[in-house]
Amino acid sequence: MIQFTLYQVPLVLSCLASAVVIYSLSKREHSPGCRYLIICILAAFFWALADLFNLGSVSLSNKLFWDNVSYIAIVIFPISWILFVFEYSGKSEYINKSLITLMSSFSLFILVLVWTNQYHYLFRSEIFLVEISGVLSFGKNYGPLFWLFIIYFYVLIIVGSFILFQSFNLSNALNRKQKITFMIAIFFPWISNLLHLSRIITFPLDLTSISFSLMSLVLLIGITKYQLLDIVPTAYMNVFRNMNDGIIVLGRFNQIVEINPYMEKILGVESSKICGKKLNEISDIWPELNNKYHSLSSKNHNNNSNLTKGKNIFEMELSNIYDSKNFLIGYLISLHDITNHKKMEDKLKKSNNQIEDLNETMQVINKILRHDLLNKLTVMKYSLYLYQEKKDKSLIDKIDRSIDGSVELIKRIRELESFILTKEELTPLQIRTVAEEVSTNLNINSININGDATVLADHALFSVFENIMRNALIHGKTDRIDVDINSKNKSCEIRIADYGKGIPEGIKDNIFEEGLSFGDSKGSGLGLYIVKKTIERYGGTISVEGNKPNGAVFIIKMKCLGD
Repeated sequence: MIQFTLYQVPLVLSCLASAVVIYSLSKREHSPGCRYLIICILAAFFWALADLFNLGSVSLSNKLFWDNVSYIAIVIFPISWILFVFEYSGKSEYINKSLITLMSSFSLFILVLVWTNQYHYLFRSEIFLVEISGVLSFGKNYGPLFWLFIIYFYVLIIVGSFILFQSFNLSNALNRKQKITFMIAIFFPWISNLLHLSRIITFPLDLTSISFSLMSLVLLIGITKYQLLDIVPTAYMNVFRNMNDGIIVLGRFNQIVEINPYMEKILGVESSKICGKKLNEISDIWPELNNKYHSLSSKNHNNNSNLTKGKNIFEMELSNIYDSKNFLIGYLISLHDITNHKKMEDKLKKSNNQIEDLNETMQVINKILRHDLLNKLTVMKYSLYLYQEKKDKSLIDKIDRSIDGSVELIKRIRELESFILTKEELTPLQIRTVAEEVSTNLNINSININGDATVLADHALFSVFENIMRNALIHGKTDRIDVDINSKNKSCEIRIADYGKGIPEGIKDNIFEEGLSFGDSKGSGLGLYIVKKTIERYGGTISVEGNKPNGAVFIIKMKCLGD
């Protein structure tokens, strides 16, 4: 015969709530302490289930049987609780065979006493049926060994609670919430059991098993909202708070478990406002961080990358977090500020480039001094010798031309040296003003300048126009120069066209190479080489094409200021 009562409803709810928590915990089976907590909740489940059948029974023998069955779960509950606390709080070294054997032996001893009580009455001194609130209940008076077990039971619960309390950092919001969750969860069965044992409240069943529904509900909230078991609380240590790198600790499901103060500064947000959210839920704060995380997490190697925020450059590294059993329990994102390092690296790279350019210049100058200038001096010396012998005045003109060529060569060397060694900062210059001033100095009578644009350049831009225009006059024999300046979308194109002899097709592709010269009035071959180097220093390009029917067009493309 079975009795049905409304008091069975909370016991059913306790079983259901425990089952839901066990299912949630099973998804985190590799998290620290999870396996022991599952055993603890399983014990609560069977405790409530045994009390459910006890309440439904009407005979003393059946009630005694189910009460004995409940003690299988009761003796397991405190053991699994203390083992959970040790592993979860980072004190796994306390879990050893000796401890487990000792606790298991005592629990087995209690079970033997419970199931053989009718022979010694040391655990229950008396059992009987009693009607409470219209419900037939199992009544009992306790013997001395029961109180010994209760002391053992509460020692394990209290010690575990104390260790768990100490393991959390009180200064951290998420840690505080996790700590409070566990304290509330264990508080319900603890207080309910005290009320039941003290008999302050007379109730047809053990309030402890009813309280498991509240305990399970609290744990479920903690698991889903406060990342219980996703990461051990010892991850939040003083060294973590004082690190000079930004740190984000993620759970296995990419939810933010913790960030350190330096990361709060980088993100510009308090940890309490983002902890508990998934990383992609805060992508509006720093989209690049979320993108880099997913990019790195999809790779097996090279789990680091650079990203920027404002003027700062960070090196981002992604690491897996494993527990003592080598199970993956989360991820660690670290951001190291490498802004100064990058600046020094850029300066070093710039210095190396300058050294390379200087070496290149020295090679060119050395070649000129050894070859071109030496040849001209040889010509002058030989011509002077012949003049002394033959008194041929035409030789004086040859010497004069060699001197002029040497002077022009020295001027080009000076320009090249100035180009490499200049430290002049780039400033806004109007191209039209530069073209007009150069044309005036060269006494170009027929020149048309159309349009204007402002570019970032230095005084060397005057040398660019002077070289191109002078070559058109002297080597190209032009009588007219057109300069067209067009700007669009912060870029400009400058076309300098002449109508002289033009440039032979065979050398157009090499016209800007060092030492290349052509035509009747060959120069040093440095002018256009300097022009190209100067334009490239401004971040621009220069090219040349034919100008139909005669002449050449030099096309310069640069970034400009404004529209």
